[in-house]
Amino acid sequence: MSQGDGFSGHIYKLIAVLSVFLIVWTVFMMSRGQGILPTAFRLAGSPQLTEDIEERALAFMNMTMLKPLWEGLWVGIFGLLFAFGLKKRKSYAWTLSVLWAVMLITNATIQGYYELSVLKWPKVCLQTYSMLLPGLIALVGLLIARKGFCAEERRGAGSE
Repeated sequence: MSQGDGFSGHIYKLIAVLSVFLIVWTVFMMSRGQGILPTAFRLAGSPQLTEDIEERALAFMNMTMLKPLWEGLWVGIFGLLFAFGLKKRKSYAWTLSVLWAVMLITNATIQGYYELSVLKWPKVCLQTYSMLLPGLIALVGLLIARKGFCAEERRGAGSE
């Protein structure tokens, strides 16, 4: 099987697309930073208005609402690095990519649990879905591609 044959030869494209999605989504969400806090108040069922908060306290609260979004940038960057490893058929790339997908799913699960059970929100925030869906897609894709990826790796190791 050559690098371009079958789904396993193109799994890096899936991981790269999901990583770019995470980066673009995070940048989009961060660009509307002033709207995150009112949305959080609404999800919490709070009547609090941002107009009623002192300016410096509001600036701090907006920063704390944006800070968790940075994880989306880091996760996207790591995903791109793993995608490049998959493209080059590096032996560690498949395992790290699976861990990346599991990390996304775990992050979304914990965050969703916290939002629904601890904060008692009626629904989870969009960031939870933006981590869960790419994680699930990546994990399924990687598991499908595993057989071809691992078979080619064994064949390459045998020829050295």
